[in-house]
Amino acid sequence: MTRKTTGVLAVGLIAVLLSTLGCCEPEKKQIAQLQGSMNELSTQNQDLRDQLAQARSRQADMVAALDAANARLQSMQRPAPETKPAPKGDWEEGLVGDRLTIESDILFPSGQATLTKQGLAELDKAAATIKSRYAGLPVRVYGYTDTDPILKTKKLWQDNLDLSANRAMNVTRHLRSRGVPATMIETVAMGETRPVASNASSTGKARNRRVEIIVIKSGGQ
Repeated sequence: MTRKTTGVLAVGLIAVLLSTLGCCEPEKKQIAQLQGSMNELSTQNQDLRDQLAQARSRQADMVAALDAANARLQSMQRPAPETKPAPKGDWEEGLVGDRLTIESDILFPSGQATLTKQGLAELDKAAATIKSRYAGLPVRVYGYTDTDPILKTKKLWQDNLDLSANRAMNVTRHLRSRGVPATMIETVAMGETRPVASNASSTGKARNRRVEIIVIKSGGQ
């Protein structure tokens, strides 16, 4: 082989090598870009996994809170043990204070919040007792209903809670008009909650439709 031929081959080999190196450089860049994209996707995937775990944890907390709220509601709606109603006009001694229970059928017409003549007379006696026996003590007036939906007077009340609120407020207003200090009376609407008898019978429903006047003893909650 002549020196001239050898030189030509060397030049050709160098050209091939340069061409090969030139083709690999873009591929290296593509590989680097793909690797970077994969790393970014991996990071995003881990972030999504973390967010999903947090969402599941929050969901579990919400379910637990809902279960606890339902348990409290069922406890409030569970009838108390059956007891004989106290004689009319009698105050019962309790842990919180002395309580007077008056059935709503005595105080109000069915589905109404306007006091009857008999109801006014009962409240007059209650006001006199509060002023003479419990002067200076705070008073709470609780209104209750049974579980029957309001039908005849549904245009007047949104629900049983609304009816119990208006009945309790009218009792409070009458006690104030008879000299019980307004600053000493608190009015509470209870609606269908805390029944004292089963709502499965008409007798039980009548007992659950009631107003309770409780005089809070010193230190009572």
